[in-house]
Amino acid sequence: MKPAGDPDTPRHWEKRVLAAYYRLLGSSQKAAGTAVGRSERSVWTWEQDTATWAQACEEARKRWLGEVTAMARRQLLKAMMDADGDLALKVLERIDTDLAPPTQRLKHTHEVGVGLSSLLKAFEARLSDTGQGVPSIAEALAR
Repeated sequence: MKPAGDPDTPRHWEKRVLAAYYRLLGSSQKAAGTAVGRSERSVWTWEQDTATWAQACEEARKRWLGEVTAMARRQLLKAMMDADGDLALKVLERIDTDLAPPTQRLKHTHEVGVGLSSLLKAFEARLSDTGQGVPSIAEALAR
């Protein structure tokens, strides 16, 4: 936001930003001018100064985004207070790492063999333990 006493600030800066806000929301030049207390011609003149109008539009967009973010936070707070606290805890666990539950890590162990042969050897050993007399892989491939 540009301070009011800044010599680089165009005249009626806040009105330009507000008019840009209305224009971003889809208002006509006439409606935006009426909302800020200026004529349609004033809004048209402001829009012709493209560099200043672009700055006003950017400022209006930032303010709008700030308002939307603040509204979302208020709605989240309201929902957390209305709920049983479970949602509040979930949000806090994500925001504050000190409140997060410990991560679960699973330990996996396995033998790494070359290609498919290690898998076949594992099944071969299991079947030979059952006494089924499974031929070796080399014998099965030779047939």
